Amino acid sequence: MKLQPRFVQEDRVAGTFRVHRDVFLSQEVLEAEKAEFFDKVWLYLGHESELDKPGDFIARQVGGRPIIFTKDRKGQIRALLNTCRHRGAQVCREDFGNAKIFTCFYHGWAYGTDGSLVSVPDADSYSSLDRESHGLVQPKLDSYSGFYFLSYNPDVEPLTDYLADAKELLDLVANQSESGMAVVKGAHHYSMKANWKLLMENSCDGYHGMSVHQTYVEMMMSLGMTPSLVKQSGDGAVVADYGINLGNGHATTWFPELGRPLISERGLELVAAHRERMVERLGEEYTRRALNTSRNTIVFPNLVIVDLNFGIQIRTMFPLSPTETAITGWQISPAEVGDELKGYRIDNALTFWGPGGLATPDDVEALEQCQIGFATSKEVPWSDISKGFGKPRPTTFDELQMRTFWRRWNFLVTGEQLPEEGESYAQLLGPISEKAKVSS
Repeated sequence: MKLQPRFVQEDRVAGTFRVHRDVFLSQEVLEAEKAEFFDKVWLYLGHESELDKPGDFIARQVGGRPIIFTKDRKGQIRALLNTCRHRGAQVCREDFGNAKIFTCFYHGWAYGTDGSLVSVPDADSYSSLDRESHGLVQPKLDSYSGFYFLSYNPDVEPLTDYLADAKELLDLVANQSESGMAVVKGAHHYSMKANWKLLMENSCDGYHGMSVHQTYVEMMMSLGMTPSLVKQSGDGAVVADYGINLGNGHATTWFPELGRPLISERGLELVAAHRERMVERLGEEYTRRALNTSRNTIVFPNLVIVDLNFGIQIRTMFPLSPTETAITGWQISPAEVGDELKGYRIDNALTFWGPGGLATPDDVEALEQCQIGFATSKEVPWSDISKGFGKPRPTTFDELQMRTFWRRWNFLVTGEQLPEEGESYAQLLGPISEKAKVSS
């Protein structure tokens, strides 16, 4: 159900890029999004570390469907549609746990952790029941660097092709650990009264940082730390930062870390020791990329990975309506870090990214204010996303990242192909070392 191409306009001569505000208000647009990409492309499901033992499961909503993310008794990770093949009730009603079978409480049909139908009460009364074809339906599932994605499209392109250069950014997270990255148990679930795409924009937008997060910036600087939101180093020299088009609608910000983290002297020693071990494994150049830059990466359509080195957040957002969004945030860190560093990261997750932290409420307020402002869309129909358009190398504080997202969105929703913008990851940063490639 492609829509007419009227939502995104760009003029490369004038250097203007704008998005019509109907995309944040229209139910028709939301239905097109569901049909043209939420039903068709790869969607983030979870991380391998969330399932420790055979039988572990987590119930999630992904793309409007209830899903069981589980490890079967043979140790294979699976995604199962959480609906009984008999009359449709969910077969798993717990949020997480460990199970040998999933039993529908309505009529008692039972399924193994591999999705197979293992028991049907009064089965002899069925003359035509084929158990082999009545297991739980499993969407397409694949993983990269420990991150699992599903698709409801059986003909979806290979995940590695879909991720394009975003693979490099997932590797930068995965390679920070010697023994594997681990998601902290639990998650933040919250909502906002604003369109989901506003949070995708905001998640890779460096421009808003100094105004929206002024209190946080001032607090950090008063404690001797220079956040990445500040564009100058301590001696006033401008640092090189980039907005990077990763292909297929994915993008990232790239900003060298400044100042020392707000952590104890013992914590600094532990951080230094962890860095030294990574240098031994992957070399100084790759370690600098992984541990000494801050990155806000968006993976189209609705995955965000924010790596600010005092912690890493994974975030998804799904539309509940054109004007309301459900958001989930997880924290991930190297599995081998001790309690002190883990506590430091969790504290940052709560005080910065948490729904009651220093950053998230500011962002939600800004986006909800935008949604309220869109009531004027008849009089003010366009949002401007032109900052840095035409620059040889747009920065973190420009809007290439959002334009990258919107070009892909526009192509999938309308079929209109707009020319890409920006240099690739390899062009901007150079190839990774052979030593690092072996580990990826």
